[in-house]
Amino acid sequence: MPRKTAGRKYPHVTTDAKPHNHQMCPVLEAIVAKVQAGDEDWGHVHEWHVATEADAKAIRTGFYAARYCRAITKALGEPVSIRANIEPAEDTWRITLQAWPRSVAKLEIARRVRNGEQLAYNVMKETP
Repeated sequence: MPRKTAGRKYPHVTTDAKPHNHQMCPVLEAIVAKVQAGDEDWGHVHEWHVATEADAKAIRTGFYAARYCRAITKALGEPVSIRANIEPAEDTWRITLQAWPRSVAKLEIARRVRNGEQLAYNVMKETP
């Protein structure tokens, strides 16, 4: 079996060598603009419904790609952190999105840990 090199997944999405997927950037830009205008707070839950699981996964992936958009980072002054989830809802799929600037997101994660919420990955968790 041939050995796979460490750089086999290069180029990464954060480099210029890989084209950026701008599909969901306008949505994330609109959310950032609403917060900067004072119309809503960081972490507000935005919700959409789509017909299929494949569409929901594609949209979620698009949101995670949009957080690397340099235009959004430049407008905000720091990178964006998001939480995007999908779940079945009756005969559709529900997509939820929350967005924070990186500095606010770190405080939000610390608050959730202090409140005892189980996170997907918690470096402070002690193993039994």
